[in-house]
Amino acid sequence: MTRSGKLPDKPDYKLPLLPRLPLAFDLLLGRRRSFTRDSELMMAHNPYPRRVEGLEMLPDKSTFVLMMNHFDRKGLHSYHSATAVSAAVARRRPGEPELRWAFTSEWYGRHFGPISIPVWLFRWLFRRIGLIYDFVVLPRRPELVMGRASALRHALSALATAPLAITPEAAGSGRLREPPAGSGLFLASVARRGYPLIPVAVWEEGPTLVIRFGTPVALSVPRELARDEQDRLAREKVMVAIGRLLPREYWGVYESAVERSLAEEA
Repeated sequence: MTRSGKLPDKPDYKLPLLPRLPLAFDLLLGRRRSFTRDSELMMAHNPYPRRVEGLEMLPDKSTFVLMMNHFDRKGLHSYHSATAVSAAVARRRPGEPELRWAFTSEWYGRHFGPISIPVWLFRWLFRRIGLIYDFVVLPRRPELVMGRASALRHALSALATAPLAITPEAAGSGRLREPPAGSGLFLASVARRGYPLIPVAVWEEGPTLVIRFGTPVALSVPRELARDEQDRLAREKVMVAIGRLLPREYWGVYESAVERSLAEEA
C-alpha cells in the first residue's frame, strides 16, 4: 500500500529483514530449507492482489513438469513468480512432494546502485540456493555442454520423486523469447517418459499478479527429423502453449505461431 492507502500500479515485492536473516545463515551454512514454506512466507509479507486460475489442471498425486514464462521487471523478478507458483501448487496438493525448480547458474550485468555485481558471486549464491532447496542448477554458458547435460540428467531422475518446474526461456522480461537450444529435446524426452507437461503463464493486470495454469501439452516430434529441427519444433510447441495463456501483448517472437495455433483450433 502507498501512504495514500491506494495500491501501487506496480507492486514492489520484498521480504522484510527479519525473515531474511535465517535464510542468509542457512545459505552460508548450507542447511536445507523448504521452498514451499519460504514461498508462503514471501506471499504473506506481500499482500498484493493475486489471481490464480486453472489449478485443477495439476495431477492430484503424480509428478509432472511445470513450464513457466520468464516474467521479470524491477520489483517483481522471476523468483517472485516462482514463489507465487510454488505456494499455489502447495495449496492444491497438500502433503505432496514440493515443486523443485530448475534455474540458471549465473546472472550478468547486474548492479547494486552504481556497483557492478561480479558474476562469480552469483555463481556461488545460486549453487548455495540449489543446495539448500535441492534445486537443479543449469549451467548458462553455452560452452559448458557436459555440465548442462549432467544437470538435465539429474532433473530427469528427480522427477521420479517430485514435480519439476522450469522457465524454458531462462531469461527475459515477460514478452516471449526463444529458449536456449537443447531445451526442446529435453522436454520431448520428458514427454516420452509419460510425465505431464503443464504450461503456466504469469503476468500483471494493473497491480494484480495473474497465474494461469493450462492443459497439459501433447509434445511429440517426429524422431526422423534432424535433432536441431526436433529441438526447434519442441521449443515452439512449448512456448505456443504458454503463449495461449497470455494476453497478446506478451506473445513476443511467437506471436504468429500463437495466432496460427488459435486459428487452427477455431
